[in-house]
Amino acid sequence: MSNRWVGRPKTKSVRHELDREHERGELQTTPTHFTASPMNPVEKGKITLDVWRASGATRAEIESRQRRRLAQMLSFARRQSRFYKRHYADVPEGSTDLTQFPPVTKPMLMEHFDDVVTDTAITKAEIEAFVADESKIGERFLDKYPVWTTSGTTGEPGLFVQDETAWTVSDVLGDRWIVPEMAGISSLSRLFTQNLRIGLVAVSGGHFAGAAGLELMRRESVYGERRLRLFSPKSPIDDLISDLNQYQPAILEGYSTVLVELARAQRDGRLDIGPALVLPTAEPISETQKRLLRDTFDCLVRELYGATEFVPIAVECDHGNLHANIDWVVVEPVDEDYHPVEPGTPSDTVLITSLSNRVQPLVRYDLGDSITLYEERCPCGSAFPIMEVGGRHGDVLQFETTDGEAVPIFPLALSSVVEEVPGVRRTQIIRTAPSTLRVRFDVTPTATEEEVWRHIDQDLQSFLRNQGIGPITIEAASEPPQRAERSGKFRHVWSELEA
Repeated sequence: MSNRWVGRPKTKSVRHELDREHERGELQTTPTHFTASPMNPVEKGKITLDVWRASGATRAEIESRQRRRLAQMLSFARRQSRFYKRHYADVPEGSTDLTQFPPVTKPMLMEHFDDVVTDTAITKAEIEAFVADESKIGERFLDKYPVWTTSGTTGEPGLFVQDETAWTVSDVLGDRWIVPEMAGISSLSRLFTQNLRIGLVAVSGGHFAGAAGLELMRRESVYGERRLRLFSPKSPIDDLISDLNQYQPAILEGYSTVLVELARAQRDGRLDIGPALVLPTAEPISETQKRLLRDTFDCLVRELYGATEFVPIAVECDHGNLHANIDWVVVEPVDEDYHPVEPGTPSDTVLITSLSNRVQPLVRYDLGDSITLYEERCPCGSAFPIMEVGGRHGDVLQFETTDGEAVPIFPLALSSVVEEVPGVRRTQIIRTAPSTLRVRFDVTPTATEEEVWRHIDQDLQSFLRNQGIGPITIEAASEPPQRAERSGKFRHVWSELEA
């Protein structure tokens, strides 16, 4: 089955009511005094072992793990999180029927951040100061907690703190799907020939999960320091190709659109690398594009689906299907009013409940993507459910340099230039003519449109010049960012020109 990538759903009535509650202050709670404890190596080993044991578990065994962890997480959140204690006041004690628990949204959790977290040493003000300091990228907050941020393209930047269990789970969940497939002689030979080097293509310059997570691993292990490297999709494509040719990664992970363009460069003879594994993520990718990656690099290709809030939610198997890691995350495909949808039916949004993170519990958290869960068993034999999933969508824009050469500009690279401008809440970039980009944007309440626009114009022009692209007209749109009327999709970057 090919993935069905769609944008975030339209804001619906139930979601509006939830956000109105937090605006009215009806979710304020009373304090508790809990401090998270560090995890010892034995506990980490037990988690890792359990993740691997679940690989061959039956559906009943997997669901048993989920039920046990869900009961523990709900009980914990109600005891130790001031926010959830109040939010679930009307839910019977001991209930594990998630449909009785009111969903939460990112604006609600950010508004009540200090009440959501269960370690009273953590405050939103101190977290904001921490992530504002780029020299702290790759460090742990309070020397204990990894902290990730989201760009705010859904209207509200997010701050997400992980405890050691969540960090451990995110580190090993993908391995259980991929490592067994790497046991062949060809894959092992490439891994060691390329000295186990890993290259990640992701936006840098912030505490984003990809780049900051890689830097954390670099800081905390000798292996990571020598064999992990970040590559920016904002770099001119020729520079990116040159850097990869020099680095020769054994594993290449990153934005799907960038990896597809790199495959084309490999076919053209400009890129010459031999990875054993390619991991497209963060953006939609078609079966045709994955086939291009497999045929071009002659290696294993595995798609990853995850979010800053939980990584990874699903991993691709050798039959090309994404499998949801439901032993550590509850995935609820729901309609616009948060009612469950039938198997095989695309959802309006998805609610996720993390079963690993206790320092910042996420219970029935509205992630915003459209997913489809299936009851059919995958031919690969795994009992983990098959899912198709929606995600961020954008076009790769092709421009000409001053020398007349075609240059691809990747959607996440382009949109991140605008998103990183102080005061920007959300943006859309539309190519309306061969040399014209129109920018829709919203600003935060404390920012002025004139000042924000001046920075957007300057930063976009500087970015495009660095790619060698000739003069481009940047226009400010009169309308704000908006979803497509018919589909409800929220596209970030696209062209109105005919292909």
